Amino acid sequence: MRLPIIIFVLILCLSSCKEKAEKQSELNKEKTELRVEPTEKVDLTKVPDSLELTTDKSLTGDFNGDNKTDFASIVKNKNNQKTGVLIIHNSENQESFVFGAGKEIDNMTDLNWIEIFKIIPKGEIVAPELVDEETGDLLGPDESQNFKLIGNGIYMSVTETHGGGIIFWNGKEYKWYHIE
Repeated sequence: MRLPIIIFVLILCLSSCKEKAEKQSELNKEKTELRVEPTEKVDLTKVPDSLELTTDKSLTGDFNGDNKTDFASIVKNKNNQKTGVLIIHNSENQESFVFGAGKEIDNMTDLNWIEIFKIIPKGEIVAPELVDEETGDLLGPDESQNFKLIGNGIYMSVTETHGGGIIFWNGKEYKWYHIE
């Protein structure tokens, strides 16, 4: 009598283990499908000769929402000594975009004030700071311009005042939101 019971229990255990293994296999498959893996590397030889990378101030992320790992760095323009941000897309033609470093962004050509340089997660909602035109007082986020990030955003600010901005891709071009 004991032998048939032992065999029955073993069969139950084995079938239970098989179901668990199949479920785990399905979960692993889902995790693999959701993972963003870069298919190519960003070619840093595409950095314009006039720009010098600040090696300790670089980021990687999916900045344009195409599920490829792009590159961003604070740069210094060798010709005018102005600081800016360079973004290079991980695409066939390795498009690059420069903000500051002599090029105007939000009435600034030099972003030498950047102390904090970090990524904002994809999907986060961002809004520019609303400023009273007469007094210059900050009124809080302008929620009428809320935007859900389709790629990673880049947050830049000054440590003491927390003033700064966000560069993000809106599906067609990069935008700047001033934030406090």
